Amino acid sequence: MTLFSGNIPPTSLIDLLADSIQVDSAMVFFETADSLISTSNLSLYSVLGDQDSVFSDSTNFYTLENFLDFENNSALLGEIPLASIAPDSSGYDTLSFIFKDESLNGLKQYFLDSDTYPARTFMLKVDSPLDELFTIESNEASNRGPKMRVWYKSFVDEETTVDTFITFFAQKDISVFRPPSIENDDVNFITLNSGSALRSIIEFDLGLIDSLSRNELFKNSNLVLSVESSNLTTDDEFYVIVSALQDSVINWNFTSPFVDLNPNESISDTTYLSDPNFIISRKIEENEVKIPIQAFLQGYKNGLFQFDELMLYSAPVNSPFDKVKFNLNAIEVLYVEP
Repeated sequence: MTLFSGNIPPTSLIDLLADSIQVDSAMVFFETADSLISTSNLSLYSVLGDQDSVFSDSTNFYTLENFLDFENNSALLGEIPLASIAPDSSGYDTLSFIFKDESLNGLKQYFLDSDTYPARTFMLKVDSPLDELFTIESNEASNRGPKMRVWYKSFVDEETTVDTFITFFAQKDISVFRPPSIENDDVNFITLNSGSALRSIIEFDLGLIDSLSRNELFKNSNLVLSVESSNLTTDDEFYVIVSALQDSVINWNFTSPFVDLNPNESISDTTYLSDPNFIISRKIEENEVKIPIQAFLQGYKNGLFQFDELMLYSAPVNSPFDKVKFNLNAIEVLYVEP
């Protein structure tokens, strides 16, 4: 969160602990555009870092080996049941943590005292696996980013008291998650965004292809990915590579080689065979990647490929897609009958 409020003149966090100020209550709130249906409890922590910022501008992934251990360097401030959250008229859910009386003391000690704990960083954590995922609005994406509002009385002199509130805004944010345990036969597992070594699986219904007669030909069939966000420089050329698989996804071992790696196993031991009869790459053009897959569809219909499965990846330096976030559109298929 910001060190100073958005008011003029600015009020800093540490100012709220002055003898001339009496803090009555505070609210830390987050907004999400997803409807929450969950029995989990959401807890709010203050990160007890000794640095001004626990964020890095040089990377977009965080590990406990290289960055602050959030788990063991935080203080619990409050908790709310997600089942009690209801969307407002605009369709947004608001996650509000209210601090009054005794709960206010923890906020003062572990967050407002920015001299002792200068990180000024909140952490959200669920007490049990979520029934469904939800997205908290980012300060970079909208004006619905996280905020903290503090109501207080300021004693100007013996006769003058100002009863007001101030608002502090999110400055930086990051999403860190622990993936659920994955069984080998869990073929429906879908990952979040671009966690290193995690695989995102999306299934399309290709039943129509099986019903087509043998003499029908595929023309101008494309798999379309549109760029949602990117940190590519103007000189970067980002290629997406698509290949047919020689083994079914059902046979994959979903254990990530970067998580709980067996000491006797190297990362390169976990590989999946591609079919050399179909491999193609395309780069981003006009904020979109359009990959022609008519050869794959034709080959699958004619029995050249045993499995109706494709694997998408990029160059090894982008593992996987850690520079670009894509939206997956529908597959465009045009076929003709001679």
